[in-house]
Amino acid sequence: MDAMCVDPTVVEARSHVIIVMPSLNSKMVCVKPDTTISLGKFGSFNANELIGKPFGHTYEIERGGSIKPHKRSGFDDADITEANNRNIVDNPKAQKLTFEEIEVLKEKSLAGDVSAQDIIDSLMENNEGFAMKTEFSKSKYIKRKQKKFMKSFITLETTVYNVCDYFFKSNPFKTRNIRTDTLSQVLSLANIYARARVLSVDDGQGMLTSALLSRVSEGGLVFGVHDGDVSNYDVLRYMNFSTECKERLRTLSWTKINHKMEPFTETLHENPTEDEASGHARRLRGYTKLSENIDIFNRGEFDALVISTNYNPKSVIKKLVPYLGGSRMLVVYDQYKEPLLEAFAWLRESPEFLNVQMTESWLREYQVLPSRTHPMMNMSGGGGFILSAIHLASSP
Repeated sequence: MDAMCVDPTVVEARSHVIIVMPSLNSKMVCVKPDTTISLGKFGSFNANELIGKPFGHTYEIERGGSIKPHKRSGFDDADITEANNRNIVDNPKAQKLTFEEIEVLKEKSLAGDVSAQDIIDSLMENNEGFAMKTEFSKSKYIKRKQKKFMKSFITLETTVYNVCDYFFKSNPFKTRNIRTDTLSQVLSLANIYARARVLSVDDGQGMLTSALLSRVSEGGLVFGVHDGDVSNYDVLRYMNFSTECKERLRTLSWTKINHKMEPFTETLHENPTEDEASGHARRLRGYTKLSENIDIFNRGEFDALVISTNYNPKSVIKKLVPYLGGSRMLVVYDQYKEPLLEAFAWLRESPEFLNVQMTESWLREYQVLPSRTHPMMNMSGGGGFILSAIHLASSP
């Protein structure tokens, strides 16, 4: 893949960044120069401080809105010992600091007079049972307090994986509940390569389109068919794609699929005003772009057809499969299997398709640490369903 769609290694001005807070909650922010980025109880800082900083690092918010690199600590710092928690009793009175004293420390922390680490150190020193804990329990205790008091954050670039994971956790209905592992399977099954010409229907506000666009390079194309006069690919604006990369996306409304273009006959009279000339040029650009998009669509022979739609999948497939090339992949994603069953049965009976399959995505996240490898307690209930098939070439 060329470097056009690759995200930069440092935070750039007016780019979007995912900020992960100590509570593990994430926030999508646009780094606008000379503005303040607020993280709620974790503090706020000047956006200029983040510009030029590398991704993936942990930064601590200091007094005055500045930030500095911060060393992360956690479970990996714990060692195996002979200690155990057998004699420790869960007693709130083990903490010598009163509720009022802790609240005073919180207020001083928000004002910048006391650091979060000072609060955590005070809590550990005044906890009678802390010294009796195992190293693992101490690390867990420190982690819990860091999530509550630390004024730090981690910056993540808006890659396809990170953006998909962000919306799956924060607003899954926006992207039709597509999960990272499911999205990777869609891209793999559709055989999206650098110079591919991909036809897509994406009703997940551009998550699927963004993933497809990240795979194609110069000479490739993503052609989206959408509702309404203007496509609703909101996710695309978070991806920090270059202008050259975005130009590989072409779109067409469902209502324009069979549209017959008439010649552009509008002319300007003598001595037009600036508004009239501007309006005429705008309408001519719109006409030219629509004409080009219709020509590209009618040319057909796309290398893949990828669908994530709110409509009946069978009707969408029947409408668009004539524009799919021979020996090319059809891939349909849906968060539920019921909408795919009718299309699955029809594809199995059709002589135009081969190797028709419907699969369900399943994922379990693990904590992988020395002597502490185990499945996570919480996991998503399902990752959606994928219907795939090979479209056979038409007989001559």
